[in-house]
Amino acid sequence: MCYPAMPTKRPPASPPRRRARAGCLHLLPWHIGHGADVTARVVADVTRLRMLLVESVDNARHELRRLRGVDPAAKELRTIPETPDPGFLDWLVAVLRREDVGMMASGGIPAFVDPGAWVVAALRERGVRIVARPGPSCLTTMLSLSGIEWRLDTNAFSFAFFLDVPPDSRGERRFRLVARRPEPLFVFLRKTRVERCLRVLRDEVGSRPVSLFFDLTKGRSRYFPLGDEVRTMTCAGWLAALRTLPWARISDVALMVGPG
Repeated sequence: MCYPAMPTKRPPASPPRRRARAGCLHLLPWHIGHGADVTARVVADVTRLRMLLVESVDNARHELRRLRGVDPAAKELRTIPETPDPGFLDWLVAVLRREDVGMMASGGIPAFVDPGAWVVAALRERGVRIVARPGPSCLTTMLSLSGIEWRLDTNAFSFAFFLDVPPDSRGERRFRLVARRPEPLFVFLRKTRVERCLRVLRDEVGSRPVSLFFDLTKGRSRYFPLGDEVRTMTCAGWLAALRTLPWARISDVALMVGPG
């Protein structure tokens, strides 16, 4: 008697090998004054990520120590070069092949006031995925505090850095051109440059109102007696009043020229 051949047992197919996921660069904002302003999502990212790119390693370690559940010693921190650095970029691309990396701002949002914009541009050219977390910015805080009806009174504003450049240099001439525009002008600058900036603006904006924003989001305390305060007067008025301010207890200042 002939019996049908028994089917040959085949070994179970091995599961398909998963392709290793390439890493992603996470742009992580930080508070600009009060530590409680760091978002829960950013804290979760900082807790998870091993590698962080920072402006200052010492400052970053200090900030990480303030986060509950984060061990700064378990993090590898690397300083972001101010200008394009091919060696740093090659190293970073190699790291991103195996893990996610965070770029952590020292205050505000990364790659704006802090260094790192060249890293973002170079990685995008290489096809690296980059995601940004929303976070605090001195500029948007100033827009809220300006008292200007952006939807009705004006639909544009200018922004400028007042850089540490010599008088009548190319940088100062460009700043003067921006200041002559009629729309509101928001200026980021060091507190040591406020007087010089006001003297430049006085020649360009005349009697337009000028607001100074002191230590935004830090809150008023004995350490920051003008915390969250906004004062407005003309350039001439400010130049007369500057010496009455407690500059030793003022950390950050930003400036707005009202519309012409």
